[in-house]
Amino acid sequence: MPPAKDVEKRFLTQLSANLVSLPFDLKVLYEASVEPNLERAALEVATGAIVYIISPNDIISDKNEAIGYTDDVILLRLALKQIVAVGGSEAGAFRDRFAEVYDNLDAELEIYKDFFGDLYTWLEGKIAQLSKQIFKGKTVKDYLDDEEATAFLYEEGLRFTTDYRVTERSLEGRLKRTDHIVELLKRRRAEEAKRIG
Repeated sequence: MPPAKDVEKRFLTQLSANLVSLPFDLKVLYEASVEPNLERAALEVATGAIVYIISPNDIISDKNEAIGYTDDVILLRLALKQIVAVGGSEAGAFRDRFAEVYDNLDAELEIYKDFFGDLYTWLEGKIAQLSKQIFKGKTVKDYLDDEEATAFLYEEGLRFTTDYRVTERSLEGRLKRTDHIVELLKRRRAEEAKRIG
């Protein structure tokens, strides 16, 4: 059964805003990945999420390139929530430092949950796997423990944000239908299940 019109409208509005802000939100993950006052588990979540987002293998291909980042904007928010959950006694201070992102986080995730249902649950399940991400032959542990690898990941993030072409203007009139977004994520989930199975 398709989602109700108001749920769909809230979803498209939220997705549009989050797609535009993705490069800026990604910087918060980079800050978390090098934050000395956060527990190691939080650093691994942050670094794994960075790898997931900037990895070219992750892009869901479609004529409308922007919707290929749908899973990224949701996963980024799930990761930010997890960082605070496992970050230890100083996680609250980190959250306060980026209050402009964190203040609306739960409300934004609720919109995605309402719209996607079981697809949202699938994306939530990816959080536990973030520390196992591999990018350009290096693991999350490598990116955390090797200064050269850390610098390389930072450079790759800069390249990603420079090449990222989604703007308010580019989205004008492009995000009207949701069925193709749902289909792309379903296809992605099926491909993943095939690889694992």
